[in-house]
Amino acid sequence: MKRVSTDKALSGTISGLIAVLFAIPSVAQNAIAPAEEKWRPKDGIYAAPGKDFAASCDEANNIAIELGGKSVSGNEWSCRVTNVHDLEPGSIKVEMTCSDYNLAEFLNRPEGTYFKETLLLRRIDPRTVIVHKSSNGKFKYPAWRAAYCPTAVQRANAEAKVRAKEEAKQKAEQERTLKEAHPRDGVYAAAGSDFEERCSTFNDTIVAFSGKSITTASNICKIDKTRVQLPDTVRIGATCALQPASGPDAVNVQDTDSTPDRENLMFKKIDDKTVILWIINNGHFTGDGRKLSYCSDKVQRAYAGQRRTNKQTKN
Repeated sequence: MKRVSTDKALSGTISGLIAVLFAIPSVAQNAIAPAEEKWRPKDGIYAAPGKDFAASCDEANNIAIELGGKSVSGNEWSCRVTNVHDLEPGSIKVEMTCSDYNLAEFLNRPEGTYFKETLLLRRIDPRTVIVHKSSNGKFKYPAWRAAYCPTAVQRANAEAKVRAKEEAKQKAEQERTLKEAHPRDGVYAAAGSDFEERCSTFNDTIVAFSGKSITTASNICKIDKTRVQLPDTVRIGATCALQPASGPDAVNVQDTDSTPDRENLMFKKIDDKTVILWIINNGHFTGDGRKLSYCSDKVQRAYAGQRRTNKQTKN
C-alpha cells in the first residue's frame, strides 16, 4: 500500500511538470511586445545651427517648442497646441491655434485674429529637428533645421516663465482687490427727503469704473488712474470739468497737477449699496465726505436704457 501511494505521488509530479513545460511556449506566444515609445521633441528653445547659433538662441530668431505645455511660439507669434499626430517614426504633425501680429497686419485682419496652423517636426538626432510651419494654413516657406539651445538659454527661459507666471498671479490678485474696493457702477444719491427724486433724474452721482468716468452733481470726470489705499478705499486721479448746468454753488474739482500723488477723488466703500465720496480741497481730502446710497434697481434699469438710447442716437 505504501508503494502504490508513492507511485501516485510521483505520477502527479511528472504530470504537473509536463503541463508547465507545454504552457511556457504558449505564454511566450501570447505575450505582447512592448509598444514603441512615441517620439516627442525635448521641450525648450531651438534655433538654426551655424555661426549665428548662439545669437539666435539669445535673441528673437528662435522657436520655443513646448508640447508638454501645449504651446509653440516664435518672434511676435504664439500658438496653443490643439492636437498632436504621429506620422512615421520620429515624425509628428502638430495642430495649433495661433495669434500672429505680423500675419494679421499683412492680411489686413484685426490684431486679435487667430489662425489655424500646422507644424511638422522630424527628428534628426536627440538635439536637432526639421521644422516646417504653415502660414495662414499653407506651407508657403521652406522647412528649416533647428537645434536645441545651450543649457544657459534653457535656464533663462524657464526662469522667465516662472517670473511671468508670478507676475500674472500678482496682477490677477491686484485686479481682484481693486474690483472689491471699487463701488458698484450705477446711479447714487445722498440720503434725504428728495433721495428718490434725485435718483430718478440721475442728477446726483454716476459711478462708472467700467467706463472710466465719475459724474457728480457739479463735475464730469474722466478717470486717468486708480489706486487701492486700503481694502475698502480707492483713490482716483481724474480729469474733471464743470457740468454746463452747474449753478453758482458748484464745486470745481482740483486739477491733479496741483495735488499730492496726482489724485483728486476718493471713495470709501461701506457696503455694496453705500459709499463715501471725497473731493480733494486745497490738496487734502478733508471732512466726513459725502455719503451716497445706491439707487433702486428700477432706477438702474432706467439709466441703462437711457444710455443705450443716447448711444444709438449718436451712432
